[in-house]
Amino acid sequence: MSTVIYISNKQIQIVSAKGSGMSARPSAAYILPSPEGSVINGIVMDPDSLVAFFKEFFEQSKLPTKDVTLVINSSKIAGKRIEMPAMNPKKTFEFVTREFNDIDREEIVPVFAYTTLTAEKGSKVKRVYAETVDADFIKDYIDIFSEIGVTLKGIYSSEGTMIKMIEQTAGKRGRTFVVQIADDNILTNVLWVDGSFYYYSSQRCFSDPGTGEYMEECVRSLSQLTQFMKANQIESPIENIYVGGMGNLDLNTYQILTQSSRIEANVEYFDCGLSGKVGQQFDLTTVLPALAGLFGQEKTSNMLTNYSVKKSEKQVDAFWKKSFILIGAVAGIMIILTAWAIFNKLSTSRKLDEVKEYNESPAVQMQLAAYKVAVETIATESDRYASYSNIKNAVETYPIFNNNLIYPIEECAAGYATIEITSFDAVAGVLSFTANSDKVDDINKFVARLQENPIFSSVSYTGYSLNSTDNTWDIHVSCTLAESAGR
Repeated sequence: MSTVIYISNKQIQIVSAKGSGMSARPSAAYILPSPEGSVINGIVMDPDSLVAFFKEFFEQSKLPTKDVTLVINSSKIAGKRIEMPAMNPKKTFEFVTREFNDIDREEIVPVFAYTTLTAEKGSKVKRVYAETVDADFIKDYIDIFSEIGVTLKGIYSSEGTMIKMIEQTAGKRGRTFVVQIADDNILTNVLWVDGSFYYYSSQRCFSDPGTGEYMEECVRSLSQLTQFMKANQIESPIENIYVGGMGNLDLNTYQILTQSSRIEANVEYFDCGLSGKVGQQFDLTTVLPALAGLFGQEKTSNMLTNYSVKKSEKQVDAFWKKSFILIGAVAGIMIILTAWAIFNKLSTSRKLDEVKEYNESPAVQMQLAAYKVAVETIATESDRYASYSNIKNAVETYPIFNNNLIYPIEECAAGYATIEITSFDAVAGVLSFTANSDKVDDINKFVARLQENPIFSSVSYTGYSLNSTDNTWDIHVSCTLAESAGR
C-alpha cells in the first residue's frame, strides 16, 4: 500500500492505493485545507504548522508512514519541453543541465529531473520534460517529513506526474486535445498536439468554483491557449476538452460557453481509468493532481533521488574546497609577511588617510546624496507610470461608441432589416437598438450576420412579432459587445 500527498497552496490532497499506474487500486482519498499561511505557491512558509498537521492526519487516518510519495505544485520548479538526440540517462542529465544554463544559479544548488515523453516509434529524437529547482526547496520538505517519522520514497513535480498520467490515459485515445484540471483556485491546462505533450500552463482563478464567472475564467484560459497555438503555427484543431476537479460544473453550460468562444471541441469529464475500481466510495476526479502521483513515478523524475546524488557531490566538492582554502590560507600568510617586510607602516597609513579624505570630501558626499535622491525619484515615477498603465489598460477593455460600432451593425442589416440605435452602456457592454424587417424570411439572415460579427461577444435571439401599425416584423434580439469593441 502506497500513499501520495499533493501540496500546492490552500488545499492538500492525499490518495492511498495499492499498485501504480493503470493497475493501481485506490482505497482512500482526502481533500484537506492546509494550515493557514503554511504553504504559498508550494513553498513552505510555516514548517511547524505543517508538521503538526501531518502528525495529526497520520494518527487519525492510520495510513502507513512508509512508501509515501510527495507531489508538489510550485512555480519555483522551472520546466521546459526539450527535444534531443536519443542518449542514455547520464548523458540526458548532462544535456538537461546545459539547457538550464540561462537560469541564474548564484548562491543556489540546483536539482535536475526529467520525465520521458512519447516519441514516434523508431525515432532517433528523444523528447523529455525537463525540470530544475533549488535544493533547499526540496530539503524543506525532507526535514518536515523526517520530523514526523514519514519515509519518503520520492518527490515529484505536479507538472511531470500530470503529463505522465495524461500520456497513459487520454493520450491513448486522442491526438490533439486539452486537459483542464482544477485544484481549489488553481487551474491547470495541458495541451496535447498530434499525439504528444506540447504545452503546460497554470493560473489562479479569482471566482468561486461552480459559478458562471468561474466558468468564464476557465473558457478565457482556453481562448488564450488557442491564441498560443496560432502564434506557434499549430494547425491541428482541438478535438476534445477533458475537465476534472471543477466543483459543481454544469457540463452542458460549459460546452455552450466554449462554443460561443469559437472553440469547436467536445467537452467531457477526464477519465483516469481507475474510477471503476473504487465504485461509489469517492470521486477520483476531485483528487486528480494527487492521483497523478501514481502514474508519474519515473526514476529520472524523482527529485529526492537526484537531490541525494547532488548532496553527495556537494560533500565531495566541500572537501576539496576546504583543502584549497587551507592551502590558500598558508600562501596568504606568507605573502602578507613578505609584504610587511617590504612596505612600512608609514606608507600604508598615508595611503589610508588619502582614501579617507577623498571619501569624506564635500564633493563626494554631495554626489552620493544626489544619487540617493535620483534613485528614489526613479522608483516613485516608475510606480506612478505602472499605475497609469494599469488604469489605461483597464479603460481600454471597455467598448466605445463610435462609427466602428455603427457601421458593422448597419452592414449586417443592409438588405434585411431597418435598425435604430437607442442606447449604449459601456460598463455592461450592451448596445441597444430596435430592428424590424419587411420580410419574415430575412430575419434569420440578419440575426446570423449579427452572430458572425466579431464586435459582439454574444447575440441572443428570442423570436419576432408582427407590428400591426406598419405590417413589419419586430425582431427581438439582444447583443452584448466584445471586449474593447469600437477601438
